[in-house]
Order: sequence, then C-alpha cells, then structure tokens
Amino acid sequence: MATVSTERPSFELPPGCDPNASWMMDAMHFPRPLPLLSQEILGTTLRDAFKLDVTFVNGFGYARDYAPPPPTAEVMEKGAVPIWENEFVPRIAEFCSNIRRADYTAIPAAELAGRLPGIFRDAAKAFEYTMIVVFPFMGPTLAAVEYGEQVLGADGPLLVGSLLQGYENETSAAGWGLNELGNLAAGFPEVAAALREGRTEDLAGVNGGPEFLSRLDAYLADYGWRLDDWAQMHVPTWAEDHSTPLRLIGSFLAEDTGSPGASIRRSGELREEAEREVRSRLSGQPLEQLMGMIAVARPHVSMSEGRARWQLTIAGSLRVPILALGQRLQAAGALEDPNDAFYLGAEELERAAAQPAGTKDLVRQRKDLFASQLAMTPPPFLGAPPAMEGLPPEVLSVFKRFFGLGIEPSADGGLVRGNPASGGTARGRARVIRSLDDADRLEPGDILVCTLTAPPWTPLFAIAAGVVTDTGGVISHSAICAREFAIPCVVGTQIGTSVIPDGAMVTVDGDAGTVKIES
Repeated sequence: MATVSTERPSFELPPGCDPNASWMMDAMHFPRPLPLLSQEILGTTLRDAFKLDVTFVNGFGYARDYAPPPPTAEVMEKGAVPIWENEFVPRIAEFCSNIRRADYTAIPAAELAGRLPGIFRDAAKAFEYTMIVVFPFMGPTLAAVEYGEQVLGADGPLLVGSLLQGYENETSAAGWGLNELGNLAAGFPEVAAALREGRTEDLAGVNGGPEFLSRLDAYLADYGWRLDDWAQMHVPTWAEDHSTPLRLIGSFLAEDTGSPGASIRRSGELREEAEREVRSRLSGQPLEQLMGMIAVARPHVSMSEGRARWQLTIAGSLRVPILALGQRLQAAGALEDPNDAFYLGAEELERAAAQPAGTKDLVRQRKDLFASQLAMTPPPFLGAPPAMEGLPPEVLSVFKRFFGLGIEPSADGGLVRGNPASGGTARGRARVIRSLDDADRLEPGDILVCTLTAPPWTPLFAIAAGVVTDTGGVISHSAICAREFAIPCVVGTQIGTSVIPDGAMVTVDGDAGTVKIES
C-alpha cells in the first residue's frame, strides 16, 4: 500500500488544471473537506450530473465554470414541475430503495469494490434528475425577485420570498413528522422523561416505548436516509444512528416553545402579512405583474425542498453498499471499522480485499490528514478571479440570490453584514454549530450560527430565535426554512462562523441583513 503525507499543502491547482480559468468551491453545498471515497463520489456526480470539470485540493472540491446544467428538451416540453413530480421523483425513489435493499452479502469483497464506480455513476444519473429542472423552476422565482427589487426597493427580494412561503413541502413535512413524534412521546410520561433526560437506551422497556420506537422507525424510513450535509457521506445517517433525532425530540419536550408545529403555522401568516405590505405599496400594472409572477413561481419552495430531500437521500443511500464492503474488509482484518472504507479510493478498496496487510496504517494516515484539512479555511476560488460581469443574467442571478455572492464583509468589527433572508429582529446568545453532532448545544432563544444548513438541520429552526449563515442568498435553503419557521435570518455573511464568538450576545436584523455583536 502507498503512504500519504500528512504535511499541510498550500491551495494550488493540481497540474493539468487551467490556471486561467476560475475554479469555484460551492460553499453552499460542499463547504468542508471530504475523505477520498467521498471525493470520488462527488467528482463523479459533478462531472456526470453537472457536466463540470472538477478537481480537489486538500479535500475541498473546486469546479470550473460552476453553474447548473441546462434543461433537456424533455423537461422543457413537459414542464419542470410535472416531470419532476410524475417521472423523476419515482425514478429517484426506486434507485434509492433498490440500492438499500440489494443483498451484498453474497458478493466477494473485491467484486463489490469493483462495482462501486458503476454504482456511483448510477447515483450521478439519479442526481442529474434533480439538476436538469433547476433553471425551469428557478427561473420564474429569480425573475420575480429581480422585479420585486425593481418596483419595491431593497426589501423587494425578501417580500417576494415571503410570498412564496407557507405551502406544503418536504422539509416542513419532515418537521411536522418530528413534531408528531414529540406529541406521541408527550402522551407517554415515561417515554417523555427518558427523552428529556437522554436515556434513549431505556425506551424499549418503558410504557409506550415500543409504540414510539415503531413510529420513529416509520418516520426514518421516509426521512432517515438523508445526509446531514451535502456530500458528507462518511457521517452516519439518522436511519443508522437514531441519537440526533432522539436528542431533538427530547429538546422539544424539555421546553414549552420547542416544537416545530406552532412555528410552521406562522409562515402562512407571514405570507399574508407580506401580501398586505406589497398591496399597500403597489397598484395597477406593477402590482398585477408582480402577483402574476408570484403565481408562476409558487411551486418554488416545494420543488427546492423536494430536490434537496432526494439529493441527500441519494448520497445517504450510497452508504449501504460501501458499509457492506467495509464490514467484509473489517472481517478480513483490513479495516478497524466499516466506516473507514471512506478513507480509501475504489481501487484501493479492491486491492485491500485482495491484500489486507498495511491497509489499517494507510487509513490512520488518511484520517490524520483529514483532521488537518478540517482545520483549513479554503479560498472560495482558485485560478483566475471570477468575472461576474461576463455571466449571463440568469446565471448571475443564481449566484446572487441562491449562493449569496457579492456581499462585502463589514469593516466594523462589531457588525456582520449579509443578505436579508427572513424578516424581524432577535437578540440572543450566539451558538456556533458546525455539525449536527453539536445540535444539543443549541438551546431555546439562542442564535444559530453555522456555515450552511440542509434539511436535517430544520428542527433546529424550531429551537433557535434567529439564524446566521456564512453562505446563501434569499432563496437558499436556510432562508426558506427561516421563513417557514418565522424567525429572523441573515445569510451569506461569509465570515459569521469565524468572527462571531460562540456564546456572545448578538442581535440579528433579518430585514437589514446585519448581525450586531454586543459582547
């Protein structure tokens, strides 16, 4: 087995990458380094589903000319929403189900390792379905946001975003599911006490415990295979490790205000408030045009959150064959833990199946290297500076409204500036959360400060008084969820997690897009 260096290299493009091109790190989805096998999976996905050139530097993925792929003729002919709901979602669901149900036990380890690249390509095809609908469904929303800013002023994008909220979507459905589990647990005092006190190992033996656990299993069959964060495939899903959802339910039970239900109901009220505000400021043709654009864009939140749910589920489902291989290699003495398979490439896994000796040492070195990469702060671009002015208007709008690019960090050390994402103000203790492993550190009334959020993070919005993210624009996932839960939110600060001290008192102004650090 080859060895790897644990020295910390600089952020330079590898040989063969055009240094005159702009290579962008998608911090909205891939803000953290990845172990080697996850790099191979993400690389296959970006090349096949996004049609991009991609490279990895210190574990971080960079893509040339980053942009969603254009829609196919079939999507344009049938329409993004109908083809997504009627054709693409069933295909994706079938792929995820099949890959999780397959019997890998009879396949020799080396053969299973050899099959992995093909499985990754099949996953990329499933992922492509989530991408070729992007411009058709997002285009009307971006047009409405841009027009809203034109006729309403600086707060137009936020008002337009609020007008699209309060409708059924996958993320709110997942929140309601946890809410119902909390209500069920509350009806069994022994279950509720065990969850509040973190005695989750006692649940099966207390009154009501079996019924609660059965309902939890049904919930996780629907939503438990989502990754906590995009591309973090080395992290177990909720379906494998129930500790995170159980901790979240326990936190709901511990506080009267800690349930998603009441917060989600508020989003419909906010939509109505936003419409009254728009109608008080516009009339005639501008009002008619804006409301017509809103009607066309109405499926946006449902489409956006549905895509996110299935993207994370595709990636989470890939853990099943990888762990099946990891278990075989552990039994052969090649790995200490099945999850260690993520620190080797597919070819290395195939060699490890044939010759286990030395693999554990290589994995330890890779883990040391990965630990050093986790401490790095990567630049958002490599190569030539991005030329935003040369981008097509629709791509520029995606970068601004979804990725949140273009915000200049404040020079005032006590003020963090970002994109207004959900209106209102909130004052509370900042709690910097970098992964859901730290979710239990967030208490009711705290301000959630994080790099980004993904759908499994949504229950934290029921606990937090406000949200601040490093990445994202007014139609990003974090913005959508904050509006669903009716809490102030500032996104795309770039520096929030770096400059806001954990535990500091801060005031979040979701209308102005600012965070004031008070102490």
